[in-house]
Amino acid sequence: MSTATENAYLAGNFAPVRDEATATDLPVTGSVPPALAGRYLRNGPDPIVDPDPAMYHWFTGDGMLHAIELRDGEAVSYRNRWVRTDRAAEALGEDPVPGQPDDVFIGGSSVANTHVVAHAGKILALVEVCLPTEVRPDLSTVGRYDFGGKLRSSMTAHPKIDPVTGEMLFFGYDITGPPFLRYHVVDRDGTLTRSEDIDIQGPSMVHDFAITERNVVFFDLPVVFDLELVGKQPFPFEWRPDYGARVGVMPRDGGNTDVKWLDVELCYVYHPLNAYDTEDGRVAVDVVRHQTMFADDRYGPGDALPTLDRWTIDASNGGKVIEERLDDHPQELPRVDERLVGRSYRYGYAPSFSLGDGGGVQFGGLLKHDLHAGTTVERTFGAGQSAGEAVFVPGSLDAGEDEGFVLSLVHDTDRDASDLVILDATDFTGPEVARVHLPQRVPYGFHGWWAADDTLG
Repeated sequence: MSTATENAYLAGNFAPVRDEATATDLPVTGSVPPALAGRYLRNGPDPIVDPDPAMYHWFTGDGMLHAIELRDGEAVSYRNRWVRTDRAAEALGEDPVPGQPDDVFIGGSSVANTHVVAHAGKILALVEVCLPTEVRPDLSTVGRYDFGGKLRSSMTAHPKIDPVTGEMLFFGYDITGPPFLRYHVVDRDGTLTRSEDIDIQGPSMVHDFAITERNVVFFDLPVVFDLELVGKQPFPFEWRPDYGARVGVMPRDGGNTDVKWLDVELCYVYHPLNAYDTEDGRVAVDVVRHQTMFADDRYGPGDALPTLDRWTIDASNGGKVIEERLDDHPQELPRVDERLVGRSYRYGYAPSFSLGDGGGVQFGGLLKHDLHAGTTVERTFGAGQSAGEAVFVPGSLDAGEDEGFVLSLVHDTDRDASDLVILDATDFTGPEVARVHLPQRVPYGFHGWWAADDTLG
């Protein structure tokens, strides 16, 4: 574990960048595929004001968006901008964005630092304890977004977009509940059509969830908010094994009374890879499983090495969950082809994950899982190079599951800068298709999104 005076999440490529840059006609090694017409967007923490290392947690830095625009076989531009939350605007000496709805976060301003998604023509920067923040394609901030006044509670950083219906399903947890959890549905046109209060045991940190064609899967796990920890440790959530660990399955058209809760072994899950309904009526959900969280590393998610596991949930006849290991490689930030969210699938991607000698987490290469063959291959990038989350982009509208490209930001310590690396998913360990050289470093962050031109209008 890193010490307070040597916070690993402020060193190396975790350290913030201080410049909002704009660059055009980016240099490229290789050839950008003409099929890539849009923007690769990435979100992550980048504190504007130097934080106290003793009280800085990786999850609390100000949100900074990065965008690499690709079109006509060229790397058109790169830009990075802080999301102008009220906190960020104040730190930058700017007036807050006018005309915004009031936020729902009682602890102060949002940081909007976790994820960025595009749906119904809008780009939303997300963090899980407040309203989303809408931004424009040029990364300028529109302001807090509440779906026309219909959302007056928090929104997860991990909504799921159904590839068939176009609906965006999401939830929000509330540390001041009950209710501690709420579930929402937005139609393909961006209208919030449904909200349901869901009973859970207390103010647990429900970071992500899963959907299938017919069901929703919630995680109620033993990382719990404690008001007494505010101001006393970097992040006011703590590992509480007495809370227990359980998973809930609810029909997508159901409500609170329809949720069936089943116990699982003590653990914490930030992210599922995907989930689907099985032919025999069960639900399979593939998760990156941590043995504990915040029990040892108080500055980030570096307690132990997470693995890829499958939970097969049988909610009938009293219910049971079969837990099995799919892959032992330490990993996080898993992604799947977005066209197969909630459906049976074969391939998944994740950056490899390790623990640093001086504390904190470290990134390495990329993993590709073939869940039908039961194999995993690792793609490395050479000495001094480490990759973040991998995003799959299909090569065409009718491309098969593995027919497309994997995009990832790779930090190059020799250049002290980052590159957007484009791989052929069908030749994962083969030559790079293209490497777009960015003018500066992109600090290690969280999640990204491919926003094709035709999705932004």
